[in-house]
Amino acid sequence: MKLSTILFICLTIVGILYHSFFLQLNEVLKVADSFAYLQMSYYIWQWDIWAFWNGWFWFLYSLPIAVVGIFIWNQFLAAQITNLILLTLSSYLLWDISKRYTWEYAALWVVILFLLSPIYLHFSIHVLSENLYIPLFLLLFSITLRFLEELYIFKSPSLHLNRQKKQVVQIGIVIGLLYLTRAEAFIYLTSIWILALAFTLLKKITWKNFFLLWSLFFVSFLVIISPYLYFLHDLTWEWGLTNKWASNLRQAELRWQDKMDDAWFEQAVAELTADNHHLIAGFAGWMPYDTPQIEGSLIQFISNNPSDFLRRFLKNQSKLYTQNLPEIFVWKSPSLYLSSDSRFAGNIFFLLWACIPFLILIFWVIELLRKEKIFVASSISFFLPACIFFTLFFTLNRYFLIFLPLMFLVYMYGVSRISEFSKILAVLLIWNIISLLLLSTLVYFNEEKNKDEYYSLKQEAWVWMNKNIENNENLKIMERFPIVSYYAWSKIRYITPYTDNIWDIYEYWLFHNINYLIVDSMDFQTYRPELTKYLEETPEWFTLLREFINESWQKVIIYKLNK
Repeated sequence: MKLSTILFICLTIVGILYHSFFLQLNEVLKVADSFAYLQMSYYIWQWDIWAFWNGWFWFLYSLPIAVVGIFIWNQFLAAQITNLILLTLSSYLLWDISKRYTWEYAALWVVILFLLSPIYLHFSIHVLSENLYIPLFLLLFSITLRFLEELYIFKSPSLHLNRQKKQVVQIGIVIGLLYLTRAEAFIYLTSIWILALAFTLLKKITWKNFFLLWSLFFVSFLVIISPYLYFLHDLTWEWGLTNKWASNLRQAELRWQDKMDDAWFEQAVAELTADNHHLIAGFAGWMPYDTPQIEGSLIQFISNNPSDFLRRFLKNQSKLYTQNLPEIFVWKSPSLYLSSDSRFAGNIFFLLWACIPFLILIFWVIELLRKEKIFVASSISFFLPACIFFTLFFTLNRYFLIFLPLMFLVYMYGVSRISEFSKILAVLLIWNIISLLLLSTLVYFNEEKNKDEYYSLKQEAWVWMNKNIENNENLKIMERFPIVSYYAWSKIRYITPYTDNIWDIYEYWLFHNINYLIVDSMDFQTYRPELTKYLEETPEWFTLLREFINESWQKVIIYKLNK
């Protein structure tokens, strides 16, 4: 076994232990989406169609959790172990790709940066689909690179056609799996089309083979996704790749304003249904799907107010390059320069230190344009559709997280080239980016280490319910963040409606025959400020069963309905 392989295995083991250390930041379920993935894994294990839920959360990430859950009873723990397995897979794929463009030991440094990345650390310790999406994207990128590299080398466009057929089928299957993980992956169909067309124009593929290969690719993609497309059609009575269009269009109008947080998301989704949305809304109410009443295509969305659309698009483009991508690369280190409570605030030397990785990245991207045309062409073909598509609506870091490993590869490509004439400078540049990643991780750790305290209140609420409420199996529990629902192992998630009227909540409660309402200070103070008073006084139709308060005066209340 080669020394570099042994070192990679050792690095991966250390990386798993490193990520395992940070699991202490997520000992209590605290992300609403995690509930959906864990519940889907439960239904998959039961061989129940409910695994697919309502088409808002794609199911594939829950599948490996369900498999690991066969051996581990605690599904939350099973999901965290699944994340570590997927982390290992991501590391290997990134190492394999990196070895093609830099020397073996520099490729190991790419893996080190990936394992140290604080933003990926954040996602890997939570139960979120990025954990599967990233290795699948790296697999797609790897297969695409091999396909294009062979095409570029071959002198005859018809040479090795059978191998090309197998490769495009593999690409179609992987994009299908990406789609079943996150719906937006369908935009990468455009990436493959762009690459195939470009190589056809370069006469590396004949037009006949272009249509043949494209047909094989598209058919393999459809074969993988067709069962789920049929499920969506059966659910919504419409044919389409996603049922999120209406929500995304409305969020785009709300989220580009100065205030951008989850409250806009709730408002956007709640507006999608009929007048009594607090009774039948899909996402604002119980999970089974309700057909949106707000309709409209993307073309209509653009043409309704072109000037607003253009301003929103340009603002999102600016945000992508000045905020999203920098935060993905080194996360919060540069922002410490502007933070009033940071020891680095206003320190010009720290600002210069934080800017060095971006300068190296930009310079070597330009250099790669001359040296590694296949890598650059592939990267651009995947990045460009994402860059355009997501900025039509709103930009979030998680939409571009899949490009982070490639950013680290470009950085280490530059460092390895610099090491050819200055080993000392190369070591300095490696220390530069590692110090920034570790600093960001330290900031992240300090910000997150006490957050379990609040969510533990909800866990405490369920412990109390389990001891004091008879027949507590399969309770219907309504709450904004379905944490008590998770620990009660409730089969359906009932989300407190987006409303400023307590009567709406009462009606919703009656309509669905819900057993208990969980009110918490974070929910009402952040998302339903007009209802904050009910943290201190009990509405006339409710009975307060128990109140939980921690040292920070955060509060969780269990209400029962007076029928």
